[in-house]
Amino acid sequence: MKKSFQRYLALCTLLLVTILACQKEHQSLDEITTATTVTPKVNSVESEQLQRILKEYKGKEIKSNFIGRVIDENNQPIPGAVVTLGNQQETTDANGIVVFLDAIVNSGFAYAQASATGYSNGSRVMLPVGNNTFTIKLFSLDDAQFIDSSGGKVSVITEFDKKATVKFGSGFVDENGNPYAGNVAVYVNYLDPLNEDTANTMPGELYGIDASLQPVALGSYGMINVELRGTAGEVLQITSPAQIRIPIHPGQAATAAPQVPIWSFNEDVGVWVEEGVANNNGSHYVAQVNHFSFWNCDAPFPVVNFNATVVQSGTLTPLADMLVTISYSTFARSATTNTSGQVSGKIPSNQTLTITVTDPCGTVVHTGTYGPYTGPTSLTIPVTLTLAPINISGTVVDCFGAPVTNGYVTYTNTSGQYLGVNIVTAGTHSYTGIACTLPLNAVIDGVDNNSGQAITTTTVTANPTAIANLVACGGTPTEYIRYSVNGGPTQYDILSPGGGIQAPNFINIHATNPTSGTYIYGNTITVGTYPYDHTFSVPALAFEALGDANGINSTATTGIPGAITFTITNVGPVGAYIDIFFTGNYIDRFGVTRSITGDAHIIRDY
Repeated sequence: MKKSFQRYLALCTLLLVTILACQKEHQSLDEITTATTVTPKVNSVESEQLQRILKEYKGKEIKSNFIGRVIDENNQPIPGAVVTLGNQQETTDANGIVVFLDAIVNSGFAYAQASATGYSNGSRVMLPVGNNTFTIKLFSLDDAQFIDSSGGKVSVITEFDKKATVKFGSGFVDENGNPYAGNVAVYVNYLDPLNEDTANTMPGELYGIDASLQPVALGSYGMINVELRGTAGEVLQITSPAQIRIPIHPGQAATAAPQVPIWSFNEDVGVWVEEGVANNNGSHYVAQVNHFSFWNCDAPFPVVNFNATVVQSGTLTPLADMLVTISYSTFARSATTNTSGQVSGKIPSNQTLTITVTDPCGTVVHTGTYGPYTGPTSLTIPVTLTLAPINISGTVVDCFGAPVTNGYVTYTNTSGQYLGVNIVTAGTHSYTGIACTLPLNAVIDGVDNNSGQAITTTTVTANPTAIANLVACGGTPTEYIRYSVNGGPTQYDILSPGGGIQAPNFINIHATNPTSGTYIYGNTITVGTYPYDHTFSVPALAFEALGDANGINSTATTGIPGAITFTITNVGPVGAYIDIFFTGNYIDRFGVTRSITGDAHIIRDY
C-alpha cells in the first residue's frame, strides 16, 4: 500500500507555480589513477551528537512561511515529492510546488528535505526571513553505470571536460547490513563549485561541522554524489574504501591548496561533516572514503549569519527574483531574492565579499565590495533597474462578498509562463516582479479553500501596474474530499482529485489543497460500513494523510475509543464516482484527539 500511496500522490496536482528555476546536466566518462590514503579526522560523528553541537547555533524556534519547488536535472517539476520542513510534511503539486504555512523552524536554521520515487534525496538549509522561497533539484536514478560487487570504476564528464571518477573495492551491503552479491547500479553526479545552479542542486547549504566540532562556512572546490542500488532496487553501501577523484575547476586551479578537508553530508541533521583530507595531484582532489552520500572538497571559514535585502533605488521597493551572487577568494555562492527582496544564509567571516545582483532578464544591475564581517550582518542593497517593476494587486472575496481568508492566487502570462503565487489570508492579493517587456498581460487564477470555490479566471494588463479585484465564486467542484474537524468550518481538498481500484480489492482516493492533501485507502470495495484500521487485519479503511493543518497519526488512531468509521456508499465503474462517508475520532500528528465528519466524492480513474 505504501507503493500505491507514492504512486497516487504523484498524480496530485495544484495550481501553484514557482519563482525559482535552475539549469544543469550530467554526462558519463571513464578512467581513474593513483590512490590516496586518508586519515579521518572525525570518526562517525553521530546525528544525535551533531544535533547537540548545533543546538546553540540554530537559534530559537519561530513560525515562518515557505514556498518551494522540487525539480529534476532538466529543470522539470517533480510532482508527488514528499518535502519535510520543521514540524510539517507536504507533497508537491504537478508544478513541483510545495507550500508551508506557519512551519516551526529555528531562526538560524530551517532544514527542508525532499524525496521522490526514482530520484536521489535532496535538501536545503535556510536562514528564514520574510517570505521564504527555495528550490531543491533531485538527481534521477534512471541513467546508471554498472559494476560487479567485486569492484570496478565509473566516471562522469564535467562542463569543463575533466573527469570525476570513483573506483570501488569489493564488498557491498544492503540497508540491513546483509552482504550483497551481483550487479551494482552506480549513479554519479558532479557539481560545479562555480555554477550558480549548484546552490539548488547541492544538499543543505555550504555549512558544516569541522574536525574540532565547530560550525564553519565552506568554500567548495567541487562535489560528487554517488548512489548505489542492487538489482531489486535496494539501497547499497560499500564495505571497503573507495577512491574518489574530484576535478579542480580551471577558475580555481591557481589557488587550489595542496590538501583540503573532505566533507560528507549528514541527511539527518542537514550539515556537512569533516571526515578526512583530499590531496591535489595537479588536476584533481583525490581521497578515499568509507561510505557514500554527497562528498565535498572544501576550505573552511569561520561563519556568520547574513541577510541582504535588494531594493529599487529611490523608492526602496523590495525586488523579488533578483539573483544575488557572493564571491570571496576563488569561491562563489548564489541565491534568488524572495517576495520580500531578501536572501539570507551563512557566509564566511573576515572575508572581503564581491556582491553582484542580476535581474531576471540577465542584466547585471549592481556590483559592489562588502565586508569583511565578524558578526551577524544585514544589508540593504539599492539597485538601479533598467526595467520598471510591475505590480498586480486587489481584493479577493467569496460568493457573499466576504474577504477570503484561506486561499491562493496564481499569476501567469498569456503564454503560460509562471509569474508568481500569493497566499491569501486577509482578502487581498499582491504580486511585484520584473517584466522584460511592457505592457504585460497576466492571467490570474486561484481558489478559496474554505468554500471550495474557484476564483474566476481574470486577465489584466500591467503597464506597469494593474488592479485585479477577484471573486472566488466559480462553482462547486465536481470532485472533492471535504471534512469538518471538531465541528469547525468545512475544509475542501479539491485539487487534482483521483483514485481507483487496485487488484484484488484495494481502494485508493485522494485530493489536495495548496498546502497538504488527503489520501484514503482500504482493502475492501464492497458497499458497507468499516472500521478504521491501518493494518488491514480485517476489511477496513484508513487515512494515509489528512489535509487538515494538524494532519493525522494513522498508527495511533487505529483502535482508539470512537475511532473513525467509513461507509462506502458507491463504487462505480471507471469514469463514475466513488463515494465514501466518514465520521469519528482520530489522533493528529501532535498527539491530540480530534473528531471529524466528512465525505469523499471522487471520479474513478482506473
